[in-house]
Amino acid sequence: MLSLQAPLALLAASGGGLSEEIMHHIADSELHLPAWLDQWLHPLVESFGITKAVFMMLIASAILILGLCVLLRRPRSGTEVPNGMMNAVEMLVLFVRDDIAIANMGEKWGRRFTPFLLTLFLFILTCNLLGLVPGGFTATSNLNVTGSLAIISFLVFVLTGMYALGPVGYVRHMVPSGTPLPIAPLVIFLEVISMLVRPAALMIRLAANMTAGHIVIMIILGFIILFQSIALATVSVPLAAAIMLLELIVAFIQAYVFTLLTALYVGMLVAEEH
Repeated sequence: MLSLQAPLALLAASGGGLSEEIMHHIADSELHLPAWLDQWLHPLVESFGITKAVFMMLIASAILILGLCVLLRRPRSGTEVPNGMMNAVEMLVLFVRDDIAIANMGEKWGRRFTPFLLTLFLFILTCNLLGLVPGGFTATSNLNVTGSLAIISFLVFVLTGMYALGPVGYVRHMVPSGTPLPIAPLVIFLEVISMLVRPAALMIRLAANMTAGHIVIMIILGFIILFQSIALATVSVPLAAAIMLLELIVAFIQAYVFTLLTALYVGMLVAEEH
């Protein structure tokens, strides 16, 4: 963030318009709908407190549900051989199952958790990609969203650990074998702190990575208005486009990292089941 202070200061010196727009993009959560749509949805938005992040999550959910229902329907020809997008979906499922779930959790637990991990991966990925659509908003740049996802992951690996090891075994696994009894409470305390840090790290990592790229793009494009130079646009626009492509890669990487760490945390517990 230190590297962004100078450009933000310049934007603020130009009258504050661009800096206010950047902060509005980051902090504002109010949902703004077109007038023709707002008259129909305004009561619903007010009643349920739907923000931009919630609205984008609803869109992501609808895309996934409708898209997968269409892609996974049985072929009318009766053949079971997948083709087209079905191949892509099958490759994605196998990737999550074999390289994330089973690789970190073992055959038994990996197959059990594949549906959950696949849902987590696809949902985060869709929310990330929707943020790159003009006029869209990255729901995963909101700490409320990433915090909720992190809490879900936290509950999954804690409850799974208790189920696999038992309540007593879950506490026992926090103390390494051979630990002197007097310092065992301290070790358990440190393990609890470490356990609580995991969801916090998941929350902050995803939100920070999905926010940083958008800020950089807005600042680069803002320089065109700040210096009012067409020549500068020949540099800023291609550079912003390159960062957009980088953001596309980051969207996949961050969905993968969040899912991988969730599987890893669960795997660290169920590996001690036997």
